[in-house]
Amino acid sequence: MNRKAVEMKRRIIAIVLLALMLTVVACEIGNFSIDFGGDDDSGSGGGGSLEAGIDAPSNGATLPMKPVEIAYHATSTDGISAIELSINGEVVSSFASPDSSQKVIALKHTWQPSVSGSHTIRVRAQSTTGLWSDYSSASVTIAGEEKQQQHQPTKEEPEPTKKPEATATPEDMTIYNVEHDTNEFYYGSGACGSREITISADVTHEDDAYAAILFIRFWDKEGEGLTPWDSGRAMARKSDEHFSVTLFSESIPNFNAYDFAVMYYQIVVQDKAGNRLARTEVVKQVLLTHCTS
Repeated sequence: MNRKAVEMKRRIIAIVLLALMLTVVACEIGNFSIDFGGDDDSGSGGGGSLEAGIDAPSNGATLPMKPVEIAYHATSTDGISAIELSINGEVVSSFASPDSSQKVIALKHTWQPSVSGSHTIRVRAQSTTGLWSDYSSASVTIAGEEKQQQHQPTKEEPEPTKKPEATATPEDMTIYNVEHDTNEFYYGSGACGSREITISADVTHEDDAYAAILFIRFWDKEGEGLTPWDSGRAMARKSDEHFSVTLFSESIPNFNAYDFAVMYYQIVVQDKAGNRLARTEVVKQVLLTHCTS
């Protein structure tokens, strides 16, 4: 046997031995799985401690063209700050809890659909730590409005005479005496003036008012833009009809977005189910200024 043949035989034997060794190693390892991540079911609430859900209607339901009662809830081990309900991407209810120590809140909202077809209902919750949960969603189909057959009276059956009925005209809730204790406050150094502002308001039909919620955004006086509305904060109930809240400038979201800003604010009053009863016009009179002194 020549030298080349011997060398080729050695290579074949080495390859066979290597294959046998790999087979033995694989047998010894047994079942083996690798977790590459990316399948974390926990929401932004952190560790599953914050959750929102829709109890009714059920996902995939087909409903008639009439008012729909949406039942939804939120749970959080840290306490619940706010719950937001949206339909087709538009927020229809933003509920701020007057008691942030509540760990479970159940709400209802009556929705009157205006068009048939598919609609998406979503809800999310915010904990007292400021984190938002993932959205919980339900898709429903609103069926087209059915035409009702009108009853045609016969000759033997004259049409009944309709008698007018007196109906009470409900009085709407009104928010009045909307006031702020300063027209300008500051963030940064305290040398320029107060870094706090107190906003208050009174309501009519106070027995129906469960919570008054203050929403804030900022407009840049130098034309740089407008921040989104914050998630709202509950105002303290000082008496049956009087609500008030004192804010420290640097505790307001987006407080430092602009050096010279106009603070827009609006007050919304809700009932216990989270339905909006009244809201003020947007107030655009307060300045928030960066103090560098």
